[in-house]
Amino acid sequence: MKITPNSLTLNQLFSSTNEQFVIPSYQRRYSWRERQVIELIEDIEFLENSDTHLLGSIVCLTGHHTAGLNRLELVDGQQRLTTISILLECLRERLVREGETDKVQELSRLLTAKALGGTPMPKIALDSIDGDEFRRLVENPDDSDATRHANHNLVAAFSIIRSWISDWSLENLGSFLYKLQNNSLIIRLDVSDAKDAFKLFETINNRGLKLSPTDIIKNFVLGNAARFGIDQLDEARKSWALLISYLDGADTDAFFRYFLISATQRRITKSQVVPEFKWLFMNEVFEAEKLPDRHLYADEDEIDDDEPDQAGDVEDVTIERDGTANVTFKDFLRRVVTSAKVFGELVLIKTGDKRIDRHLRNLRMIKSAQTYGFLMHLRVGGMEDKAFVEVLKITENFILRRHVCRERANETETLFAKLCSIDPRGSLAEIRAGYRDACPSDEKFRDEFATASYTANIIDRARYCLEQLELSKHGKHAELQVLGSDDVHVEHIIPQKIKTKRSKEEFGDWVTYLGDKADLLHPRTVSKIGNLTLFSGTLNIGASNNPFANKKKAYQQSAILMTNELTELPSFKFKQVDSRSKELADLAVSRWPAP
Repeated sequence: MKITPNSLTLNQLFSSTNEQFVIPSYQRRYSWRERQVIELIEDIEFLENSDTHLLGSIVCLTGHHTAGLNRLELVDGQQRLTTISILLECLRERLVREGETDKVQELSRLLTAKALGGTPMPKIALDSIDGDEFRRLVENPDDSDATRHANHNLVAAFSIIRSWISDWSLENLGSFLYKLQNNSLIIRLDVSDAKDAFKLFETINNRGLKLSPTDIIKNFVLGNAARFGIDQLDEARKSWALLISYLDGADTDAFFRYFLISATQRRITKSQVVPEFKWLFMNEVFEAEKLPDRHLYADEDEIDDDEPDQAGDVEDVTIERDGTANVTFKDFLRRVVTSAKVFGELVLIKTGDKRIDRHLRNLRMIKSAQTYGFLMHLRVGGMEDKAFVEVLKITENFILRRHVCRERANETETLFAKLCSIDPRGSLAEIRAGYRDACPSDEKFRDEFATASYTANIIDRARYCLEQLELSKHGKHAELQVLGSDDVHVEHIIPQKIKTKRSKEEFGDWVTYLGDKADLLHPRTVSKIGNLTLFSGTLNIGASNNPFANKKKAYQQSAILMTNELTELPSFKFKQVDSRSKELADLAVSRWPAP
């Protein structure tokens, strides 16, 4: 491996006019948060005298330099250089307002790459998914509304830096700019061979902050692609850029975990993702057979997991691994990218089919992440939409029953991993049978539904249950406009807080109304399903000896049937909560039948 390291000031790093640092399309979005941006500014701002600050290192895949424009692929350091670029752009913007023409021209030269006789180009070129947004934020300083942009971190970085700079005097601005240009150092590591560049990236980062599984897998794939040849490397770059676009807004680390669950048909923990992916790659890809280090993955012992398994006595699934490569590198990439597309559609609820998206929304509300590997397996495997809708319906029933009955999440995930052995184009009977064997009984579901506590972290699950029970009251073909509406919320009939002065002013004197055992029974009862309903708007009750009577006035105006029906009750205390919980539990057994 031939590496050319150089310790450079920012002026020196950007001094070559015919060099352009390119953040390639396969790199992830800009992800620095406020703390990291502010720390960078303060580290430079508070330098004293001739002190220097090490900004860190960058790894450049350089190729062979020519007299024309040399595009240096940034393998590592894109977050750092993007932030520096934002800093310089915002500084130039302020200097333009101040009329400091000479300094503006100086910064413009730093920010521009140009071959002799060529067209001026940005010194740091974002060919990544953030490229267009970055350019818009540079050109439109007033466009800082995060809701109008896809990458809130990028918008925030511009906003933070602009705000910081606006408070400085010209003297402070000049001092900071001098330190940034002359006292801030970057270690530039130039590598001419792609496979060496990706190997160096992992070596450097393994010594510092822990890389995410996605970063390690990306580097592993691109590094091995470079070993296969230039055509394979180009294919890998394009494929990874597609993968990043498909997973934009989703958790990429979660995708690789569920991809491996689908591929291996067994539960994979977070700590197993990287070694399992490497094993899969080395033992499935034809081209990997000739790699000298392939033997390290050939008969790998089962990986120890450093995460505690709370699944109890879950039966381990043993997968026969014969180590026989059976796909080309191109086909392996296609499989990963197709899976990423499907995963993104599932978790972001963007399949384009309203029926499917409606059920995916329901599964999200239930908190059914354990299903994603199996659902991805079915979609990638070509299951028809009509059959997939049926699977989603019975999955809702099955996963809700297991969650309400507090079955172990790890065990549930193991069950769905096993189901990934099912042929997606086969009969639904096998899926139903798999669900049926692990589905809680009606008796258990009824009892647990009536006594379950829907705390803040699973309030969406309660909303899902209430929505579905409300829908059943409107008839088979009725459309319920409140479904998914932000105006409708889960209402606690007996309020969550009843003892504070403020709660008494806003919700009435529930302590007196509920009686002597209010302090004891309220925490046990307030989050039960019988104390919850759907409601639109706000309630201004005010102090009252009978606060429920005042609530009834608002409930009577509601178009939501289950809420309106509450007005038929003469009172609503703990006894009524228990009674209503049991009534709803009886309805739940019918609404969510066992498969």
